[in-house]
Amino acid sequence: MQQIFIELYNYRPAWAKCPESERTDFVTKVVEAVKGLKSAGVDVVAYGLNSPATDRRAPYDFFCVYRVPNVEFQREFERQVAASGWYEYFEQVNVSGDANDFEAVLLGNARMVRPASS
Repeated sequence: MQQIFIELYNYRPAWAKCPESERTDFVTKVVEAVKGLKSAGVDVVAYGLNSPATDRRAPYDFFCVYRVPNVEFQREFERQVAASGWYEYFEQVNVSGDANDFEAVLLGNARMVRPASS
């Protein structure tokens, strides 16, 4: 089933300590990897800056939203992010799960349905 994957992240001190040329080299590699995701069936929905005016704002400055083809791809995507060294430079939390019908999820909330353990 199609998955939604959301990354919320902030800079770590290690990112600020890197020279701009190193940061640019690292980001260039990430840009190329993201461009390659489309051929794997990933829809890069959005990258953005988390507006300071957002009501009940999550304490992260940046976000990325993807639609990925299935949970197996999702887990591999997570492994690739970790292997890239991303977490050395960015504090990140992730949100992911099956792309479900909004009404079914909301009615499940009324029944106190929680995510199943994998």
